[in-house]
Amino acid sequence: MPDLIELQQPFVAADFAPKKILSSEIARAKPSLKALGIGFSVSQAKTRIRGGKPKKPPYFACCYNVGNLGDVNIVAFYHPLVADWELMEKDADAYRMRIRSAIREEMIHSIQVMTVKSRYDGSPELTSQFKTAESYYGHLLGKIIEELTTSREGQELVCTAAQLYYEDWSITSMQKLKEIDKRLHGRDGYLVSELIRQVVQIRFGELTSEEAKGKAWDRRRLFNTSKFGTTENLLRFMAGTLRQAVPKLISLSPTLAEALIEIERTIQKIQTIHKARA
Repeated sequence: MPDLIELQQPFVAADFAPKKILSSEIARAKPSLKALGIGFSVSQAKTRIRGGKPKKPPYFACCYNVGNLGDVNIVAFYHPLVADWELMEKDADAYRMRIRSAIREEMIHSIQVMTVKSRYDGSPELTSQFKTAESYYGHLLGKIIEELTTSREGQELVCTAAQLYYEDWSITSMQKLKEIDKRLHGRDGYLVSELIRQVVQIRFGELTSEEAKGKAWDRRRLFNTSKFGTTENLLRFMAGTLRQAVPKLISLSPTLAEALIEIERTIQKIQTIHKARA
């Protein structure tokens, strides 16, 4: 799990609305997280240590033990989350969707990790073949990227997913993607975990976390948008391309298809439980 630098400061009282929305969305998600056995915590850290260096924290982070993938926990970073209120022009509905989608993103990541751990721990063959559950997880991600990139079309679709996630229009080759994965996450192939998450969100009829950023993109990133007018429109076009490509992605990678079945089965089980209690 990452080392966090906690700054003990009282919540600023400048604008109560984003805090109320953030609190309500966390409360909304907690029953599902509890049912899944996923921990949840809120950090007021303004700096996060990664690779021994201080970095700006993300909105949320899925954390787990190195090696055995245990103790899965989602950390919400308060300050960047509240700061998005201004970026989204204080639009309450858009901000709520942004938070909801981001929590869903980390829930899907957590389920990815937990299903891999469960498969690994329950298989004598896998435990003898791979030293740790984490090394098996890396193997699966590598296998998916290998299957997806056997064709030019698959490579282009992976690059589209990467452009969405990294907010970087320059990712037009697998080599460029490998370099960015290594630079930002310490290993190539990381993007696959985000691609799985994007596909799950799409298959459940939800906005991807990237789409939910909406107008915040126009404030933070500069792309050539002449054809689309705004970065938000460009984002929607790219996400639309990915949506249409989901069946193709699944057909290209049997390993991806298998992972999706396990993740979606878990999500559907939780949804069924909550409907029965309602």
